[in-house]
Amino acid sequence: MRRTLNHAILCMLLIIVTMQKAKAQCPAATPLTINSINITESRCAATGKATVSVSGGSSPYVFSIIAGPALSLPQSSNILQSLAPGSYTVLVTDSCNTSVTGNFTVTGTYTVPSLDVTTQSPSCSSSSDGSITFYVTDGHGPFIDSLVSPSPVIAGLSAGNNVFTNLPAGDYTCKVIDSCGNFQTRVVTLSAGTSSVAIGGAGLQYLGCDSFACNVRSFITGFKPPYTVSLTGPDGTVTTNTVNTPDIFGDITSQFTLKYHHIPGDNKTMAVRVTNNCGVTGSAVIDLDLQGFDMVANSAVLPGCGGQFAYTFDQYNDNSQFPSSKHCSTITYTLVSPTGAILATQTNNSTFSGFPPAAGYKVIRQDCCQKDSLQFDWAGGAAFHITNAFPMIYASCKEGTTGLQMDFNFNSRQGYIVVASGPSSMTTVDGTVHPLTYPDTIKNVTFNGVLLDYFTVGTYKIIAITTCGEKDSVMVTIGPGDLRHSSFSASLVKGCTNASKILLFASTNTYWSSAFPDGTITVNSIYNKGANSSSFSDEVTNLSPGTYYAAYHYSTAYNPTILNDMSGWGCDVVTDTIVVPVYTQPLFNPAAAVALCGATRQVALLPDSTRGILPFQFQIINGLNATPMQSSPVFTGLPSGTYTFLMADACANSYSRSITIDTLVVPNVVTTGSTCIGGAAVLSLPSSPFFSYSWQRPGGNISTGNTLVLNPVSILDTGKYIISVTSTIGGCTSTTSKSLTLSVCSTLAETLLHFSGHRKSGTVQLYWQTTNEENMSYYLVERSTDGIVFTPEQRVTATENSMNNYTATDMHVPSGTVYYRLQMVENSGMVRYSPIILFNNNNEQPFNVYPSLITGNTPVTVTCPVTNHTSYIRIIGVDGRVWRTIPVAAGITQTRIDVTSLATGSYFIVFTGNNNLVSISVWKE
Repeated sequence: MRRTLNHAILCMLLIIVTMQKAKAQCPAATPLTINSINITESRCAATGKATVSVSGGSSPYVFSIIAGPALSLPQSSNILQSLAPGSYTVLVTDSCNTSVTGNFTVTGTYTVPSLDVTTQSPSCSSSSDGSITFYVTDGHGPFIDSLVSPSPVIAGLSAGNNVFTNLPAGDYTCKVIDSCGNFQTRVVTLSAGTSSVAIGGAGLQYLGCDSFACNVRSFITGFKPPYTVSLTGPDGTVTTNTVNTPDIFGDITSQFTLKYHHIPGDNKTMAVRVTNNCGVTGSAVIDLDLQGFDMVANSAVLPGCGGQFAYTFDQYNDNSQFPSSKHCSTITYTLVSPTGAILATQTNNSTFSGFPPAAGYKVIRQDCCQKDSLQFDWAGGAAFHITNAFPMIYASCKEGTTGLQMDFNFNSRQGYIVVASGPSSMTTVDGTVHPLTYPDTIKNVTFNGVLLDYFTVGTYKIIAITTCGEKDSVMVTIGPGDLRHSSFSASLVKGCTNASKILLFASTNTYWSSAFPDGTITVNSIYNKGANSSSFSDEVTNLSPGTYYAAYHYSTAYNPTILNDMSGWGCDVVTDTIVVPVYTQPLFNPAAAVALCGATRQVALLPDSTRGILPFQFQIINGLNATPMQSSPVFTGLPSGTYTFLMADACANSYSRSITIDTLVVPNVVTTGSTCIGGAAVLSLPSSPFFSYSWQRPGGNISTGNTLVLNPVSILDTGKYIISVTSTIGGCTSTTSKSLTLSVCSTLAETLLHFSGHRKSGTVQLYWQTTNEENMSYYLVERSTDGIVFTPEQRVTATENSMNNYTATDMHVPSGTVYYRLQMVENSGMVRYSPIILFNNNNEQPFNVYPSLITGNTPVTVTCPVTNHTSYIRIIGVDGRVWRTIPVAAGITQTRIDVTSLATGSYFIVFTGNNNLVSISVWKE
């Protein structure tokens, strides 16, 4: 027992001695020192590594990143991983709580791979000789190129194969994956070498008695020789020809010899069939009874006022300079009276006139091969009168109007039409009231059926008067259902790279035949199609960024006579302007929403809804936990640490970034406007579906929401604000707060007033201006060639004055489009980013707006890139309303805009040109 007690006392003494010894080592005899930091390049988006070598101090050591593109939690390992390119500050703390810092820069130029695809379509719709070639830039190899579902052919999934051959026609989904796991997808179409064959005619030409040459002509598209042309005669005989070259008109013509003896009414036919090398076929059956063999009695009113008729029986053979196509060169026509007397005999002229009306006349036709005859009745004269007058809705090309069709028993009389009475006015679709005057006289009318425009609801009296003094009148009532009504709309469906589309829809009550569209729809010069149905819909696909002008042009298949009151109206046109934006890669906020649940975190990514194409998918590809793809941006049960998140959009394009997940913090407050007494200011926090905010004002009142409007600012608005944020994610809720002080004419946080620059002679000069810097550490100028992945270029220390002007020069600017932004770092390590500005090429001006804080009636000066066409500047409110649109002529780079009429508030100045759409926000006091 005594032995055991002595041993216990001895152990306790040893422990106390050891503790005293350890305590005696602080402060350490040798200062804590960072000896070196070895850097490994970030080969992918965030794969850099820093190994920190330290000595001195008192171990163990704790390492953490306190400033840089991503922060890290304290860790015992001296290896800092998953680092994106950029400048970092590492903090090393020993067991005596002594700390030292060191700076290092992780290099890396990784950008998400870019995929371009070229195609070679198959020669025929049934062929499999098409090909697709992948061209990949950026990213990190090796690359895996593949054709994935949905595609007619699935191929690839192995490195080094960028050409796919032996492909049939269809829509292919092309995907490339780089060694970093990022991927890009493009959809391309292999269109079969389209071709068509349509029989254009198969006419007969007389060779001899019962012998004809038959010339078969076919209209073709997509020349695919050889062409096989076969003709099946009325006796069943089949003759086949082969044609290898088109005629001078680009069509296919083949000649056959046909034996055929015509008997009226025997209904004999011949069949024609043409097939090209792709197997595309056109065919037709020709009714030989309709080839002009038989005579027809065609009457015509003779000139003058007697109302007498002339008759023609073979009008296509009369007095022609060409030989008859169905007969030998001499044709004799004999007119026989009802009593059998021969009245007249004529050669190559089948027209007879001057004989009295009677029934039972006969004309006999004889050529060198055969004789035939036709019996007919010779009609007598009649009084002129209107046989029909009715609304013709199909004849109007103006909204809310109709045409009027008038028919007469004599179709060769001359004269005029008088609209004697009708409604007093007409209101057109634009709301204009047009007074109508009567009588409205249309002169020099030939009464071959007359079509008049435009008529509205009401009762009209119409009088027709011939030059012979004959007169007739009619009353016509137009109802609401007789008027034309058409509508048109065009809408944008934002798509992937060069894959947006415009949906077109037109409806009308004037449709009557697909052969005669009552409207034509155009989109720039790339689409022109008749709206050939009562409810027409179509789409224009594979559109690249730019401005598109969709229009519905009212039309009519008729050629109406316009009333004098409306002679200058013309046809209506409905237009719509569609701006197709540039496809931008998906992107999420470099910070994430965090809610604490005990020892774990619920994390939500904040995707930029203006980029990529919905729906999005998300996953963790590196970190303490890895996950498969999921539709939700929320990840649950994560320990604190650094994770690499990846998102992909509906275009199957990806973006990844490392984010350190720790505790919930209140985002930075952005102040716009003036906080001087009497001014108007807006204090705002980022909007998020996972955050809710409250603002405790200096007087104790509570406001909620992500914005706080002070208008006008009073002395009661100055003082201490307590801002709370509540994060609710996956059933877990966390709340934190911070306090800020608002003074008169100062902001709650540093405010970036202006960020711009210009490009000249291979360099870019950048300028920015800030106000009221508090606790600002430095600005990091970052550059990108794709607008997505940015690398640090220069570090500028903050001066923390009330008004600050900064400059930076990039002396090594890559060719092509370059993007810049500012990373604004506070002393606490909090990081925020400026808007992105871009420069397209060495000769192009940047987009710049000055001033961004508009006071009084100061005009705004907009500097924009030069274009070779008219571009546009628009002033848009935060609610999306377009307040002004200012055209900018080609070659103009600076425009002054009067903003006197704008109310106090926030606006966007948007420039559209050169297939780009860029904007800068401004505030008007």
